[in-house]
Amino acid sequence: MARMDRALALALTRWQHPAGLRRWLAVAGIATLVAATTFLVWQTGGIRYAFSHIMYLPVLLGAALFGAAGGVAAGLAGGLALGPGMPIDTATGEMQDPVNWIYRTAFFVFVGGVVGMLGQAVARLLGEDPVSGAPSQQPLRQALERTLEPPVSGHAPRRLSVLVAIFDNYTELVNTFGPEVGVRLIGGVVQRLQASCQGDAGVYHLHGERFAVVVDGERLDDVRARIRAHFMEPLVADGVPLYVNLTFGRADHPEHGASAEELIQRATIAADLASRRGERERVYDAGSDQTSRENLVLLSGFRRAVSHGELCLYHQPKWHLEQERVVGTEALLRWQHPEHGLLTPVRFIPQLESSHLIHELTPWVVSAALRDLAELQRDGRPWHVALNLSARNLNDDGLIGDLERALAETGTSPEQLEVEVTESAVLADPEQARRVLGRLRDWGVGVAIDDFGAGQTSLGYLRRLPATSLKIDRALIQELAGPSSDGRIVESVAGLGRRLGMEVVAEGVEDRATLAMARSAGCDIVQGYGICPPQPMETIREAFARERSVRAQDFAVGSSPEA
Repeated sequence: MARMDRALALALTRWQHPAGLRRWLAVAGIATLVAATTFLVWQTGGIRYAFSHIMYLPVLLGAALFGAAGGVAAGLAGGLALGPGMPIDTATGEMQDPVNWIYRTAFFVFVGGVVGMLGQAVARLLGEDPVSGAPSQQPLRQALERTLEPPVSGHAPRRLSVLVAIFDNYTELVNTFGPEVGVRLIGGVVQRLQASCQGDAGVYHLHGERFAVVVDGERLDDVRARIRAHFMEPLVADGVPLYVNLTFGRADHPEHGASAEELIQRATIAADLASRRGERERVYDAGSDQTSRENLVLLSGFRRAVSHGELCLYHQPKWHLEQERVVGTEALLRWQHPEHGLLTPVRFIPQLESSHLIHELTPWVVSAALRDLAELQRDGRPWHVALNLSARNLNDDGLIGDLERALAETGTSPEQLEVEVTESAVLADPEQARRVLGRLRDWGVGVAIDDFGAGQTSLGYLRRLPATSLKIDRALIQELAGPSSDGRIVESVAGLGRRLGMEVVAEGVEDRATLAMARSAGCDIVQGYGICPPQPMETIREAFARERSVRAQDFAVGSSPEA
């Protein structure tokens, strides 16, 4: 009795599940078509008329939805419905010979079975990736839907994990060794994953260099350990051992999703984030997902921001320690978003730099910064204004033209403009950086190496860069007053900058103690919230119009938001 109750509960649960409900509706639809065709044949005079051929519709539908078994079942049902109980002519009551309806039924069954087998063969072909031969996205979804059917009442939901793997160095290997090696590597990755799973998990090839593994929660740790062990050894292609870097994103059921679509999507989000951050594996978290969505929404409104005047520049003064005056400002972008308020660059610049929108932003920033510089010149202030360039800017053929046009339109002097580039931007393409920055120096534009000490710039290459100033990374400066040895590091960097003929700037100065240490370490210029926070140019001009100046001893010390 208890077994019957469990079976009934399972049947009811599957009926309520969307996939189970669709199957029941399909069966009901086929049965309805069989019944309607039978009624139509009867009403139109019997089997001798052509309406009996409509019965092929439910037969083919059964084959399409349920494969060979569905086609055979629908053919048998249709043949029997038009069988011994259906007269040849309802007007005369003449009945069929048994051989007629048996032949017809057999033909229906044959057609349904053959069409169902052909459909299954096509589905298998469509469900396999043509490169690796592994099951692709549709079989993955179908397998997850079957596995995720709700459990019988009182039982805990089944725990499983979806791992999405990204073959990180695939493009690099293909560019080096050619597409044929790439095909072999894709097949080799699938074989390694299958060997690692040993039947404990399903392996799927999503597309390109992305793969998925579906594993039971109880076997997750074992499968992950075997995958790591297998991929410590190189794959051999054309006799060359090549190392494969796989980055994994993971989504767990039921914590991270209840459907196949949710689990695949969220494991993919985790994998993409792990790949960007250089992590081996990352588990999905809702915070990362929400951040991605917000970023996409922000990007979609960027062009509106430019056209509607939502972008603006703030300026942070730079204080010269020996001259005891402001010698320039750094232009920092702000976005006055209608919903999110005033946004700092950290909220949107990384996303713009990963798209072509950065090329639309740069001309605006250049023009706005030089217009502000022209206003300062009219006030009789011989300052320079610095603006930040990214690696993408240095590789943009339009950068030089944008600067030329803006300088001509505003009538400003190139000597009063400075560009700041980070170590990472220089390392992205050192020769291109040297060419572009060299051309700017030929005009008289100053060049600052920003965030120095945060990356790994070669000191030998630093000597070759046409730089006029060195900005020490704020992480080193903010530790000056602490017990660490960063003071000696800053002294060494400052000494190096002076020997190379550069001004040394300490950014991130927040209090008097840090200011004193920056001075004793040999820095020329200081910048930070302890000197003056970033402000609109109108505010800075009004302050100086009232014959006030930003004084290093008059601190407005507080927490430092992102620039």
